Amino acid sequence: MWKKLLFILLGCFLVMWVGGQPVPLQSIKGRITERNIKTVISSATIKIIGTEGKSAISDSTGFFQLNNIPVGRTSVIITHIGFRPVLLNNLLVESGKELVLTVEMDEDLSTSKEIIIRSSRNKSRPINDLAMVSARMFSVEETRRFAAGLNDPARIAANFAGVASAGDGNGLIIRGNAPNGLLWRMEGVDIPNPNHFARVGTSGGAISMLSAQLLANSDFMTSAFPAEYGNALSGVFDIKLRKGNKDKREHTFSLSTLGIDFATEGYFKKGYGGSYLINYRYGFLTLMQKLGFNISDKPTSFQDLSLNIHLPTKKIGSFSVFGFGGLSKQYDELARDSITWVNDPSTRSSSLDAANAGALGISHQINIGKRILWRSVLSKNGYLYREEDSRLDKFNAPVVFSRINKFSEWNTQFSSIITFKASKHHLFKLGAYTKDIAFNLQQREAVSNVLRDKIKNNGSTWLTNYFVQWKWDASNKFSFQLGGHGQQLSLNQSSAFQPRFGLRYQIDNSQSLSFGYGMHAQIQPLGNYFARIRVGNDTVMPNKMLDFSKSKHYVLGYSIQIAKDWNLRTEVYYQWLFNIPIHALRTSNYSVINLDDDFSIETLANKGLGQNYGLEFTLDRYWNDRFYLLSTLSLYQSEYRPSDKFWRSTRYNSNNSFTLLLGKEWVLKTRRPSYIGFDMKLISMGGVRVTPIDLVQSAIRRTTVTIISRYNEEKLRSIFRLDTQFEWKVQYKKTTGSLILGVQNATNRKNPISHRYDANQGKITYNYLLGRIPVFGYKVDF
Repeated sequence: MWKKLLFILLGCFLVMWVGGQPVPLQSIKGRITERNIKTVISSATIKIIGTEGKSAISDSTGFFQLNNIPVGRTSVIITHIGFRPVLLNNLLVESGKELVLTVEMDEDLSTSKEIIIRSSRNKSRPINDLAMVSARMFSVEETRRFAAGLNDPARIAANFAGVASAGDGNGLIIRGNAPNGLLWRMEGVDIPNPNHFARVGTSGGAISMLSAQLLANSDFMTSAFPAEYGNALSGVFDIKLRKGNKDKREHTFSLSTLGIDFATEGYFKKGYGGSYLINYRYGFLTLMQKLGFNISDKPTSFQDLSLNIHLPTKKIGSFSVFGFGGLSKQYDELARDSITWVNDPSTRSSSLDAANAGALGISHQINIGKRILWRSVLSKNGYLYREEDSRLDKFNAPVVFSRINKFSEWNTQFSSIITFKASKHHLFKLGAYTKDIAFNLQQREAVSNVLRDKIKNNGSTWLTNYFVQWKWDASNKFSFQLGGHGQQLSLNQSSAFQPRFGLRYQIDNSQSLSFGYGMHAQIQPLGNYFARIRVGNDTVMPNKMLDFSKSKHYVLGYSIQIAKDWNLRTEVYYQWLFNIPIHALRTSNYSVINLDDDFSIETLANKGLGQNYGLEFTLDRYWNDRFYLLSTLSLYQSEYRPSDKFWRSTRYNSNNSFTLLLGKEWVLKTRRPSYIGFDMKLISMGGVRVTPIDLVQSAIRRTTVTIISRYNEEKLRSIFRLDTQFEWKVQYKKTTGSLILGVQNATNRKNPISHRYDANQGKITYNYLLGRIPVFGYKVDF
């Protein structure tokens, strides 16, 4: 059946492709501002490279527009006296939508007034200029280009050095840290885990709720992040949203493996400058299951909505309303009649997993004079997770529940940040953000068929963060930043102050050195504070006074441009983790450092330790001549020390990972401008850490019995996956059509993710990651 659907998509595309026409023309426009305080830059020159007379000057509000640009790849250079030139290579101009650029320029710290164009800005350098190590910008085009990326920012980040995916979903293991150490931010405020089919206590899921239609270029950080970021141990995903087109109404429709997606953007009133951008998606993975693909063993559904509304004013700055919301559920129903109950044993048990999350915020941004930017955000966000396991022992008997979990958290958050540019050499940034966390947590599990509360609490607490940063740009070659971050939890008055600093030295036009240090702290998953432990006939909550988990990061980096468009980066790092909760009352190998999701129902104390250290290489061939390549190699060790005082591998200690991504584009000589692109992604990494199984004892007890003294000592087979993708894009007069055909795990390799003893077979069996999955879709911009 899926083949028929594929042929229908091809047929629709071919029908639209037939016919001839002149090369379509389109507009390139945008706004130019200073990088740090966002003041507008007027009278900048914007020029199309390789053409005569195709240029424009930015107006008094920083806006510019270039009209009648032929569709296809083009390059733009922006210059202004006193600022470093910005070179934007290989921009894709399409007939379906205007190309809208957001250009941020850095002041030139040299004494010369002559504009000298040496090379373009490092295309992977983060947007946040205070991030001097272990940070990378990911572009919108990358989310659409990388094979099997599914327009998912987390899946794209999994290709970066030091980052690995935790299974088939998009949970991220960063430099050996647990996935729940990642902080998600949107437009400057913390947000809940923005992924469908997520589980409580983790930062990943199966599919992102964030549409690529709304994303602007954003930052991803893996160590020693700047002082403005708090409550994270492993990394930061700092998501930026793009604004809708303020002059024209445009739309996007797509049909893909994941579902149906529709986005619309445009103006409220001609000449006002305000805009809206809204995206809705309805998923139908259940259809893929019916077509025969083993995606899940339960019926699956999801949908999400994202928006960004920009409302500028003439005198009091600009306002924005932004947000996202997602609903997802997996549910297999119990038998509805006695015949089904008798003939289909699988209908005698049922499970429900529902995960909903969302955020809605209002931001205000205003320049005070020419040196100060003041930005404030008020947001409401939260999540709701529900998990149930039930069974029917007899058809007419009452339903027996073995597990009922209901977790909800709603945050009211306010953030206010001031950026002050004292001079072109000195930048100060300070601010605070606080959130009221309202929670309702209940975890019930059956003991002798009687449900008992493992966690049961509702209430609220405050988490307050504050920071100050100073950046000194001594010259175009040397930069230094120093800052501190503080946070406090009102629940138990835990507090921490975390110093941060970094420096970057440009040795010459092709080489640079960088160093960063940061101390970081993170609250425990809320349920850990309220674990109910039975002591005799009493129930106590011994964990309410748990402190933050903490970590110190040290990073040394070196970057060299080895040829035109080729860049090699390497980083060596060390992370010392302390204050990690472990068993408080007995000797054990237990540590929350190994938790991927869920809450810990143990008596805990902040006495555990951990360490991560490694070496990373990144080879980047930036997109040029219709070709790109990104390759990374990570060698690392991730260890922890629990209450038994022995150093062991964490469950995330795979020791090595290698990725290779490449793509090539060919222009077709057809009646309509079109091209075919090929993208490939190869992933190879060390196997998942597991505890060896005692075969003799497992056979005697007819269940899995592990050798506890060898906890996490064994690794399963190494993981290898090859993803491929073809894209055929055609430019019509006012429409762009794209057809994507790809395959995840093209070799259909069986990659083991866990093991267990099967008493019926009398041997060890394995659970595997997904096998070969086709990826197809059609998208039209108009």
